[in-house]
Amino acid sequence: MRPFSLILAICIMGISTLTSCEKDKGDPNQPVLRLTPEKVTGKSGRTVEATLFIQAPNGPGKITLYKTVNLQRDNSFGGTGNITAQPQNAGDDTYVYTFNYQLQDDEVDQLVGINFRFEDSKGLAAEKDLTVSTTTSGQQIIYGRRWVLKSRLWTSISPPAEDMQDCEKDNVFIWRSDSTYTVNFGTAACTFDGFNVFDRWELSEDEKTLTQEYYSLFDPSNRTIETFKVRSLSSERMVLEQLIDLSIFGLSDKEVFVSTYEPAP
Repeated sequence: MRPFSLILAICIMGISTLTSCEKDKGDPNQPVLRLTPEKVTGKSGRTVEATLFIQAPNGPGKITLYKTVNLQRDNSFGGTGNITAQPQNAGDDTYVYTFNYQLQDDEVDQLVGINFRFEDSKGLAAEKDLTVSTTTSGQQIIYGRRWVLKSRLWTSISPPAEDMQDCEKDNVFIWRSDSTYTVNFGTAACTFDGFNVFDRWELSEDEKTLTQEYYSLFDPSNRTIETFKVRSLSSERMVLEQLIDLSIFGLSDKEVFVSTYEPAP
């Protein structure tokens, strides 16, 4: 190769390299996003939180969010398929947006994603994705079924004895997702069936305690709160333990009764 041609080739390569480097540098004012955490896991009905941190030298613009379920856009998200939000100024060209999401029953074991797209005041944009994993909660197991009482065992006496009455065998217990509950009494009604109005129920955050409240049909101010220890809970069986004060009958104030429920046929 002639010296002149060699010098020309080196110059062209140098110019090409400089141009490439210039392109790789990009716009120094491009917004930078950081999402914490990028993956969240929780039980249905619970609320999870993620925080989007934004570095935007050009100043704030807007955040647009959309949701996918199994990689398909959810057009009902936010009512229109998108949610638009404004980040909060945290100083020094930094902005913050906190996102809260209630985990849905129908998204258990589904691939759910939330896309965050931030666009600054000059139209420069950046994106981040949040992965959401939902598992079945104890609440969903309870309100997702109608239950029948299979046994109520009095275990603090020796030997333990069955305490369920025949008139209770066809009762159906319904705990609803809105925290109300009812008992549909069967054909073989017990003596005091219908004397109480069933009001509300709640399962503790750790799913170890179930409480429910009812009041007298004749005196609504006369309210009773029952507390149960959750021994086990699955889609096939629920076992609850209750301490009952029977000292008025000469027994202890902590007599133990263990109730077993199964889904109604």
